[in-house]
Amino acid sequence: MLNLQSIVNSLVNVNDVATRLKLDKRRYKQKIKQLESARYDYEKRWKNIRDYQLPHIGYFDDTEDSTNYARRRDTKIYNGVAWESNIIFASGLMSGLTPPSRQWFRLAFTNRELSDNSNFGAILDQRLEILNDVLNKSNFYNAIHSDYLEIAFGQAVLSIFPDSKTGVHFVPYTIGTYYIEQGPDRNVNTILVKTKMTALQLQDKFGIEVLPQIIQNNLKNNQSVDAKYTVNWLVEPNRMADANKIDKFHMPFISVYWLDEAEENEWLSIGGFQEFPAPVARYLVNGNETYAKAPGWFAEADNRSLQVLEKDDLVAVELGVKPPMQGSANTAMKGVNLAPGSFNVTETEDGIKPLFQVGVNLQHLHEKIQQLEERVKRAYSADLFRMFTQAQNDKNMTARETIARTQENLQQLGPVVERLQFEFLSPIIERVYNILDRAGIFPPIEDPDMQEILNGEEIKIEYISPLAQAQKMSGLVNIEQAYAFVMQLAQGDPNILHKFNFVEALNRYFEMLGAPSTIRRTDDEYNQIMQGLQQQAQKQEAEQNAMNMIQAAVPAAQAAKNATEAANDGNPALQQFLGIGGT
Repeated sequence: MLNLQSIVNSLVNVNDVATRLKLDKRRYKQKIKQLESARYDYEKRWKNIRDYQLPHIGYFDDTEDSTNYARRRDTKIYNGVAWESNIIFASGLMSGLTPPSRQWFRLAFTNRELSDNSNFGAILDQRLEILNDVLNKSNFYNAIHSDYLEIAFGQAVLSIFPDSKTGVHFVPYTIGTYYIEQGPDRNVNTILVKTKMTALQLQDKFGIEVLPQIIQNNLKNNQSVDAKYTVNWLVEPNRMADANKIDKFHMPFISVYWLDEAEENEWLSIGGFQEFPAPVARYLVNGNETYAKAPGWFAEADNRSLQVLEKDDLVAVELGVKPPMQGSANTAMKGVNLAPGSFNVTETEDGIKPLFQVGVNLQHLHEKIQQLEERVKRAYSADLFRMFTQAQNDKNMTARETIARTQENLQQLGPVVERLQFEFLSPIIERVYNILDRAGIFPPIEDPDMQEILNGEEIKIEYISPLAQAQKMSGLVNIEQAYAFVMQLAQGDPNILHKFNFVEALNRYFEMLGAPSTIRRTDDEYNQIMQGLQQQAQKQEAEQNAMNMIQAAVPAAQAAKNATEAANDGNPALQQFLGIGGT
């Protein structure tokens, strides 16, 4: 059965497209040489990190990796604290940046007035719900956890493709299989991925008609179908991009697939992307460097020393348990059994005995090993993330208390969190959003007035993950402290309350917390409610005043009546005071 790509290739000859677009495979081969040269020195460091720290990550195009996928790669490791720390590091990033069990980002308008309007905010909340549903149903969380394990090398790549079943599909790439390059704005805009695929896999992905003739013949004859071929996938800015043309060949980024074994004019697939399809997470970037540095680099020296001392410790223990032995030549000629409980006949009284007494004090060695382990853990921020995770799992602590307790320690991750959000998570969310938008997944805005207002309005991403909130905690604390101080001053002078804008403080507090738009009333709605309450209060006050006047009039009238009656009864003094009667 032909897939969609195969159908497209049958309708549009990919080699004719390459000719029309003036694609030159010689230029691409030169591009590969440039990318390989730029990565060469980094690759040596990555191999060292893998061999001595992270043996279960990475694939490099050498004989050992190509011939035996199941071979042991930890033969140079005597202490696995680095791998354990990396697991904690990856789990900490997962729970701190993209926790599957809670909301970790929200959508908002760059226009503050629209963002504070619950009616417009409800539209974004609805789209946010769809986004989260798509991420949960796809392989996003599995894929991004794989990337978090990779970041220890410096960077990690996660590509995003449309999917007819789940909406989107994510593909992580392990270290050693990709090459990247950044543009003049220092954002990664070029990626080359090298993968091994069998003839059957090539047929399923690209269709048989675009494969070299020899592979086509093998497939038709059912020969060498499991033979593997190197596939190159290159994505770079499209210098022939034309916004006025809607076809995939004039998009901002061009995508090209070809085989190493193919001829100059043979291509597997040519297409394009509206956005860069493979966002790159980078830990620490110095200057104009493309590749980054990360915990694996920081821990390398201490970890290498740790492996040496751990090996020495094993040797010392082994010497103490199984020391070198000595005996006479005759005894040696007869053979010696050193197994526990064995019996040996010796020529001398001395018999068989240790050559020397080991008697090594390992305390200082163990202390040094412990020091190195702690330094490796700090390089991976393992202790920090373990504390953060434990605080999160404490059922007796609220999320607010968790962040407050770990805020000071988490501040050191601030630059890393900002970079991962800006360079990695934001492009992921933007691409997923655009894929769903182009597919018509989001419900249309029925109100034409709202549609007109929102036309051209930009949407921004706000992060409300535990790590993001930890960075914002200082802002929340500032608002709380300002409120407490104002309320304290108000005890001496209540008029000082007019200096504090309670509504704006609440708006900013909600914004920092990432509260849903639906639970917030707009400023206009709030003002209308307050006006209604004031009118109601004025009405009640008027009614109360009228009632008070009525109640006050009854006794006065009764008193006047009583006074009149008393005067009529002949009270001269009262008659004179009231001006009635007289003599």
